[in-house]
Amino acid sequence: MSGYQSIKDIVIDTYMSEGEFPSYEKLTSLVKANFPNSKWQKSHYSWYKSQIKTGKIEVSGVETAVSDEKEISDIESNIEESIEASVSLERDLHNWLTTRLSEIEPGLILVDGGVEYQTEAGRIDILAKDQTGGLVVIEIKAGKAKDGALGQLLGYIGCLSATTKKHENIRGILIASNFDSRVIFAVKGLRVKLVKYQLSFKLEEIL
Repeated sequence: MSGYQSIKDIVIDTYMSEGEFPSYEKLTSLVKANFPNSKWQKSHYSWYKSQIKTGKIEVSGVETAVSDEKEISDIESNIEESIEASVSLERDLHNWLTTRLSEIEPGLILVDGGVEYQTEAGRIDILAKDQTGGLVVIEIKAGKAKDGALGQLLGYIGCLSATTKKHENIRGILIASNFDSRVIFAVKGLRVKLVKYQLSFKLEEIL
């Protein structure tokens, strides 16, 4: 049975024992071992790290963990809601773009079963064909795309290249609201195109 009452206790205890903020891998391992049902994400790690660095969570204040447990719980809930909102936005983008492939690139058409196309490397958001008949792997990210998104896309391309020999021309399109600078540099020389989406809202007074 876990000796910790909250994830915050783990963060503080590990920080005090190591004299510095623990790595994501170590903290994640401890959280999963003590709270296997936790929805722990990297965003939680970043939040706790920022709270400790800015002094909003005092390392010496272990005894206050119970008194502000509700506050921490509320913040964790807000983080989870933010993650869920991101997932929802990604899903909405996915559904919207599936029926508007020509807006991504003229001539794109959906292949049979091309929505969440299953491969050994995972599910491709959209698998399409271009005007030349080449396969196009489309990966959609809500928000800014980082290294992991590009790695995921390249993994899908590599998997298809190994299993679909008749299609030699396989390329990718990564769609996001913005791109990490390393992603922009990394795609130079690759068969990958970056497409940036923008959201707009129209307000209409009805009463």
